Amino acid sequence: MTTSVSKAAAPAESRRSRLGLAAVGLLAAVMAAGFGVLAAHTGQTPGIVPQTVTYDITDTSVEINYTVAKGKGDDVRCTVDAYDTDFAVLAQKEVSAPPGTSSVKGTETLSTPRRATGARIRDCRKV
Repeated sequence: MTTSVSKAAAPAESRRSRLGLAAVGLLAAVMAAGFGVLAAHTGQTPGIVPQTVTYDITDTSVEINYTVAKGKGDDVRCTVDAYDTDFAVLAQKEVSAPPGTSSVKGTETLSTPRRATGARIRDCRKV
């Protein structure tokens, strides 16, 4: 005589818990994307776009050409600087982009105590 025993059915995962997990996952993805956008724009003032165009390095100076795009009525101040291989600032100067134009091109020469490895325009803000 044989006796058959039926296998216990695996508990069915409820539809409600799967939907909850999907909602939590979607919320986490949206929050991560938002955090990424914020992190990418840290330290920037919206509506102001500084750009280093070229720089020319000699043993004791750096000539930097830059542009600043901004709102036509905004008075903007930026910092141009020259730095060494460790990104230590060797020389810096504050430059102005006055109201009345939406784009400003400029050239500055910075005297450095030793040879720099690069130059940039940064830290632009409305006055």
